Amino acid sequence: MPLDTNRLIRFWRGLSKRERLLISIALTAVLSWLVYQYPYTMQERQVKLLKAKADAAEKNILELTAQIAELKLKAERIRSGEEMQGVAGWDLVDQRGVVLFLQDVSAEARRLGVNLVAVHPSREVEKEKYKEVSMNLDLKGRYRELSEYFKRLESLSRVVNVRKIRVEACPDASSVCAVQLEAVTYVEK
Repeated sequence: MPLDTNRLIRFWRGLSKRERLLISIALTAVLSWLVYQYPYTMQERQVKLLKAKADAAEKNILELTAQIAELKLKAERIRSGEEMQGVAGWDLVDQRGVVLFLQDVSAEARRLGVNLVAVHPSREVEKEKYKEVSMNLDLKGRYRELSEYFKRLESLSRVVNVRKIRVEACPDASSVCAVQLEAVTYVEK
């Protein structure tokens, strides 16, 4: 139903000055409230969002501070030689251990949802007291799963160094990465 301006003008003229004043004050109050309320609620939402982000950042800072303290303690233990033998990440592999190492690597991949596409043993390098056994691994997985997988490799019971890592997005899936890396373990002579 279209607004009939002539009818509205006749209604307005039919009101007394007092009624016009009251209606004008009421309309002004409602309009003022709307003009005030809309920006206020928007600002209030933004403040709540910023507070939530600040709380999350503080939580992350606390977690990272704890991790820094743990890493400093671990670095001090490594320097003093406390963690060199019998602790995860420092045992040399024996000849049978290479197969166990491959089983550990593939089990961790399966557990974390990373696809171990291929393993290519590449070379054995003779050193004075040990041998370096390197292998190229082709992996596929989501970025976070892959990063967790690399953290797990660090905590295996055998020494594992990761060299020559290459990460690229897979063309067939938007959230999946293809990774090629060279993992090196050390074998007792």
